[in-house]
Amino acid sequence: DPNDFYEDCDVPDGWVLDPTDCDDSDPNVNPSAEEVCDGIDNDCDDGIDDADPDIDPSVQTMWFADDDLDTYGDLATGIAACEQPVGYVTDPTDCDDTTDAINPAAIEVCDGIDNDCDTDVDDADASVDPSTFTTFYADTDDDTYGDLDAPTASCEQPTGLVANADDCDDT
Repeated sequence: DPNDFYEDCDVPDGWVLDPTDCDDSDPNVNPSAEEVCDGIDNDCDDGIDDADPDIDPSVQTMWFADDDLDTYGDLATGIAACEQPVGYVTDPTDCDDTTDAINPAAIEVCDGIDNDCDTDVDDADASVDPSTFTTFYADTDDDTYGDLDAPTASCEQPTGLVANADDCDDT
């Protein structure tokens, strides 16, 4: 403690020659300590947590920009910090951070977009909302009119099927 000193020719027990400890009541706070995220100047250099350039990034949290405010961040925008920066979140799984309707919690719908960030789009996604399907009908005689009794629901029009169900004889 630089404020508690003793002058003598010999160093008494419990005293040291180095007066650079900034908190002599805490053995984890001293000039050779590592700065960690705890609101204390652990290494006595007047820098605390994120304001200390010597902080070990492994003790910080990774934060990711959430530009569309859907609580999912963009993996490409990660920064390490003790305190959460404004506009940042810990979940980096947003596949399109420009629109809040596209995120891992979104429902996949028939629109040509990976709405739920699982890399599957529309018909290729087993979780697509069936209420967004279009009904197509078998057109076995290739006259562009389908059989009302042979429906198939999907996002994209399958080969051999049509949207019109007005064929009275599909043979």
